[in-house]
Amino acid sequence: MFQTIFYTIPSEKIPEGFDGYRIAHLSDLHGALHGTENCELLEEIDAARPQIVVMTGDMADESRQAIPLFLNLCRKLCMRYPVYFVMGNHEQCLKHRILSGLLQELGRLGVILLENRWCTVSYGGAFVKLYGLVTPLVYYKDPLGEYQRGIHFSADDTRKALGSIDDSCYNILLAHNPLYYPSYRDWGADLTLSGHVHGGVIRLPGIGGLLSPDLSLFPKYDGGHFEESGRHLIVSRGLGNRFLIRVRNPEELVIITLSRTGAGGMTGG
Repeated sequence: MFQTIFYTIPSEKIPEGFDGYRIAHLSDLHGALHGTENCELLEEIDAARPQIVVMTGDMADESRQAIPLFLNLCRKLCMRYPVYFVMGNHEQCLKHRILSGLLQELGRLGVILLENRWCTVSYGGAFVKLYGLVTPLVYYKDPLGEYQRGIHFSADDTRKALGSIDDSCYNILLAHNPLYYPSYRDWGADLTLSGHVHGGVIRLPGIGGLLSPDLSLFPKYDGGHFEESGRHLIVSRGLGNRFLIRVRNPEELVIITLSRTGAGGMTGG
């Protein structure tokens, strides 16, 4: 059973119209089901009353029924909310024909695809910018995949993919892999939403997550809320699992509230 985690993210840059604005953050579903046709997940999202739903990748993979289940979830969500999606490494690993079909169907359902592009989100007479970064597989540090040792995804690489940040407004970045968060931060993202690490799979009391997907120990950005240089990162521990069994690390739905004045951090769950 998943848990729901609430965060409040404060910033004077958040426009008045977005004060109290709620974002439901989904990541790393991997074909999991939470109730019949994900009814439990949908009910929990509805209970939080978000203004938008964002998905930060690995919602689908090559496992049996993962894509149909994901599309069915999106069909229901798009009837309720604006939905934004950025790919993770598992979507990128799909065969070209399957991935092309998936993206086409997501677009048909009304999901807004952010593949190295940005869009304006308007609300309450104001706007913020929402960016989606797709990091090439060579940067994922997967010892069994396409990773190229010795390379680093820099702030300049982020700029090349997305353009220069607009410092005149509040900027939210969807980026599946939190490993390169310092680059996203230095590029200028006020708030970055990520997944990928699954909370470190096994969580040790007082220490945190044990393993990252590249099998390195104690990943820094394993899950939760991080603040660096006045900018924020929230890493979802994910709604599903891929290989290893989670220990002290339940799946989670993340609900984020933007605040012009409130204290930051986790506010309940």
